[in-house]
Amino acid sequence: DAGYRSLSLEQVAADAEVTRVTIYRKFGNKLGLLDAVAEDLSQRAGLVAGMHAAATLDDPVAAFTAMVTELCRFWNTDPDLFRRLISLAAVDPDGHQVISSREQWRFDQVTQFVTRLDEADRLRRPFDTATAAATIGAATGFTTCDEIASRLHLSHDRIDNLLLAMLHGVIRLQ
Repeated sequence: DAGYRSLSLEQVAADAEVTRVTIYRKFGNKLGLLDAVAEDLSQRAGLVAGMHAAATLDDPVAAFTAMVTELCRFWNTDPDLFRRLISLAAVDPDGHQVISSREQWRFDQVTQFVTRLDEADRLRRPFDTATAAATIGAATGFTTCDEIASRLHLSHDRIDNLLLAMLHGVIRLQ
């Protein structure tokens, strides 16, 4: 609540009712703590397993659809915390480092799904793998999903069909 800049690991230790040494050993520094928060979000949502399950589907369209659904489910894990992390990343170099590395992982996953779609000749003109991945990466990012969900008063895990309809302009989904 105090914000990342004013956060002290000593206060974290006091709030957790552990020693300061315990916090430093576990996280090392504030960047380590921030990375642990981001990792906790991923673990709570089962994101890696969900993305892997989507990737194992034989049909590239079904795999892509499952990937979009998985990302929407992930964004629904703790939207308030995602908003804070993204805001922090915009103003703090350490925060940016943590969030951008995780966003790069997400973008790489999106690119793999798009590559499969391209190999199945499912991309619409004028999209190639790079432009489709960039477009889909932006459309399935938290900021876009949060804007849609907030304006429609829906939870993030209920907008996957809207995103898929929107992305039909990039990919032939049927």
